[in-house]
Parts: sequence; structure tokens; C-alpha cells
Amino acid sequence: MKKKILLAVMFCGTFFMTTFAQTTTSFGIKLNGNLTNVKLTDLPGSNSSFKPGVSLGGFTKIAFSEHFALQPELLFNYTESDTKWNKRKIKFKYAAVEIPVYAMGQFMTGNGRFFIGAGPHIGYGFSVDSKTEKLPEWAPGSNKIELDHWYMGGGAIAGYEFNNGITINAGYQMGFDLSSSSKRSHVKTQTIHAGIGYKF
Repeated sequence: MKKKILLAVMFCGTFFMTTFAQTTTSFGIKLNGNLTNVKLTDLPGSNSSFKPGVSLGGFTKIAFSEHFALQPELLFNYTESDTKWNKRKIKFKYAAVEIPVYAMGQFMTGNGRFFIGAGPHIGYGFSVDSKTEKLPEWAPGSNKIELDHWYMGGGAIAGYEFNNGITINAGYQMGFDLSSSSKRSHVKTQTIHAGIGYKF
């Protein structure tokens, strides 16, 4: 709960700075390809693997100066991952809406602008599911780990923005608190992403 309150304060601070500072604001859209690894921390000896996914959404770039900007994003993600444990495979599938906020440094070079940044993200998985293969169901849903919908984490991004508005980017994220509703299983995520966008 303390982490969620801290993130809420950070997002409110972003809104305050946007409202009262002298800024230049622009908008854009982006499409990312993702590789995500979902790891159960309560299963020693388990072996998880990265699986492909996709995210689509938009961003707002708030430039406070020539070299510093904030970039909040709103992304819709679909992710899959496999974990092997005790000769069984646990398959994860979830769709989520996510809001990362990056604090970015930037500078002009060549035919555009290079940028690099880092910041927190918060997400809500509106369709979260897991299933253990080859495990009999004694009751409906008994072989599933029902995950909590809310999660948070942090990440980094780097990329290049061409003068014509086209952007390319790549980054890395770690997610925390994607735990079961019973709090008996805890999950961490790792995501590598790369994509293309357009700033209007």
C-alpha cells in the first residue's frame, strides 16, 4: 500500500509540474514488440522463459527545456510467458493497461534527437490468467494461480526521434507486486521491448 501511495504522489507531482511550469507539449502514438519473462518467486528450481507480446498506445511529451522532458504513456499490453517446474509447465497470459512515466534527457544529433530516460510504471491487468498443464482439476480453477490485477515497477528507455516525427525506441522494465489474490504466490516480470512511433 505504501508503494502505491508513493506512486500516486509521483503521478500527482507530474500533473502539477505540467500544469504550472512553462512547457512545450506534444503527442504521439507507438507500437512495441515485447519479450516478457514471468517468474514465480515461491518456486525454487523453476525455469521461466521469455515469450513474445505486443503493446499499443500513445504518449505525451512534456519538454521543460531543450535537454529535459517528461513522457507519460498509456499502453495496452498483451503478454505470455512459460515457467517449467517439477516436470510441469505453468502458462501465463494477461492483458493489461499500463502507465509508465519517463524522465528523459535529450540532445540534438544528426537528423533528429537522441533521448534516454527512466521512471516508474503502474498497471492494471484486466485479463489475468495462469494454468498448470498436465495437472488434474479437482475443482474448476483449482490448477490456476489467480493473480492480483494491480502491479507496479520501473524501467528505462532509449531511442531516437527524427525531425519528421518518426521515433524508434528500446527499453527494459521490471514489474513487482503481481501477486496472487491470496498473497501466497508472488510474481516478478521482466520485459524487453522495442518499437516505432510517430510524434505529431
